Amino acid sequence: MNVRIFQTVLIIACLLQQLPATAKGITEHPVIKPMPRSKIVSAQSSLKNFASYQFRIKKGKKIEKKGRYWHLRYRIKDTHGKVDRTIGSEEITENYREAALEKGGSILYTAGYALTFTLPRKDGGITWAYLVAGNGSYDLYIIDEKAFKKQLTFGAEEMKRQLDEKGHVVIYGIKFDIDNASLKLGAEKVLIEMVKLLKHNSGLKIEIQGHTDNTGSAEHNLALSKHRVETVIAFMLTYGIDSARMVAKGYGEKKPIAANDTEENRALNRRVELVKI
Repeated sequence: MNVRIFQTVLIIACLLQQLPATAKGITEHPVIKPMPRSKIVSAQSSLKNFASYQFRIKKGKKIEKKGRYWHLRYRIKDTHGKVDRTIGSEEITENYREAALEKGGSILYTAGYALTFTLPRKDGGITWAYLVAGNGSYDLYIIDEKAFKKQLTFGAEEMKRQLDEKGHVVIYGIKFDIDNASLKLGAEKVLIEMVKLLKHNSGLKIEIQGHTDNTGSAEHNLALSKHRVETVIAFMLTYGIDSARMVAKGYGEKKPIAANDTEENRALNRRVELVKI
């Protein structure tokens, strides 16, 4: 086996360890582990039960996340105990990228020296991480975002009941990739229920609304919400639903149902609504 490949395999294995470690009072993250021969700089690292951090998700754009927070600074040491500057920033970044993908995570931003990635957790929450690497050293900024518990997902019958009683129904199960209109895996389960709703109620016409939180500019959010609803409409059309029975409308951040002051409330505002016409 090629030496570099062998080293990468070992590094990925180390990065995916599950057991937490401590160093002079600083608890390392239980899942995102250091590269081999890395030593934590405890005086320049920190752990907070609750804090916020703005993660870069594209050039010139960041998104704020809140939860349990780690800032971990590491130095990679050679056999003499000195910083091993032969381990470059791109090598460090690439190893964390591969480790994140191996763990089922998503890469949101990458550069030669920096990386933003997310990892799903068993409790339903998401771990966010931003890596900034140098030669022989790197910093990790990590937020364990709490699981959003108020996920209302309805079947076709419940959708119909709420449309009859209230004239509209709020749906949270249609998930999109961050800052774009691509559907996430699993969104089709809710969309199929919408297909059933319209197929079983041939006289029903609905406005399908897209709503966002206030992250980013109002103009951008308005366009994003419209594109997302258009994606929903396109899905429905593939199942034979007549386009005349559906109206797409993006509202962006104009109609929040909660204050945009916490991540849980922003999650409430990121939604699709069906309104009876």
